[in-house]
Amino acid sequence: MAYAYYVDADINGMTFTGCYNTVSHVADPTVNQTVCEAYAWVPAVNIAMTAQATTIHNSLVAALAQAELVATLQGAGPFTVFAPTDAAFAEAGIDLASLDTEEGKATLTDILTYHVVVGSVASSSLTDGMTVAAYNGDDLTFSVGEGAKVNDANVTLADVPASNGVIHVIDKVLMPPADEPVIPEGCDYVVGIDDTGFAYDNADLSIEVGETVCWIWNEESMGHNVAEIDSMGDTTRKIGGHYSGQPEVTEDFRITFDQDGTFHYICEPHVSMDMVGVVTVGTGVAPPAPSAEPEAESVPGFLGATVLVAMIGAAMIASRRNY
Repeated sequence: MAYAYYVDADINGMTFTGCYNTVSHVADPTVNQTVCEAYAWVPAVNIAMTAQATTIHNSLVAALAQAELVATLQGAGPFTVFAPTDAAFAEAGIDLASLDTEEGKATLTDILTYHVVVGSVASSSLTDGMTVAAYNGDDLTFSVGEGAKVNDANVTLADVPASNGVIHVIDKVLMPPADEPVIPEGCDYVVGIDDTGFAYDNADLSIEVGETVCWIWNEESMGHNVAEIDSMGDTTRKIGGHYSGQPEVTEDFRITFDQDGTFHYICEPHVSMDMVGVVTVGTGVAPPAPSAEPEAESVPGFLGATVLVAMIGAAMIASRRNY
């Protein structure tokens, strides 16, 4: 016999008390606690090999291999791994073939290392609301009630032993929280190109006077630009308006808006595909333009004095004619 130690197991939706068999990798309810503890031992199989032997973690094992993390989980550790089943991977829609690129590998690595904690965390040490930093740097949150949960995944089998740590089987793939976008220095808002390649990704902004909007994209498949238009619906740029120049696949164009108003703009090559945007600054209403000709000063009595002088002048001319 090769029993590990007493565990609570969830088999086919039914919870019972049993003993974990490290050869068959199933919980055995027929073995009592005394026998189980008598045969307790430190298993010689590491986490990666244990996962492979379970036969319900084929997707996890394949993902670890693709992300080149098998050697990591064969290391000294100890590690705690929250291991999603094959059904959990299928439900999450994770397609390893689509992640077979450098960028895809980075995404896969982030997901997988979100399931790993440095140190051995037994189910008995979990408390409600407890948070632990995962290997990727993001936090995992635990809840303990009728059963243990990590984030929104249920722990269906706890405390599966390995030579370099412990495995907890879970019924969902844990997705890392999205990273907050990094705003470049000097920018308050950033507008880029969305996944379609034919639209701005932050096309409707409301900002305050004095803030800076940056249009930034890198190595797009086609060129784009920013051209101010007089009003919504125009398809040609405003003469003398803000203009990033000819369409470019890489761009860094910035405007600091110094007064209230509404700034409409287009991407000239793709305006027919409705690639447009708007920035509402403050109230959205531009202040009135200064008058081209200053108003004449109004001097009290000026008009009356002018008329009086003209009348006196006329009288003097008339009197001279009479001599």
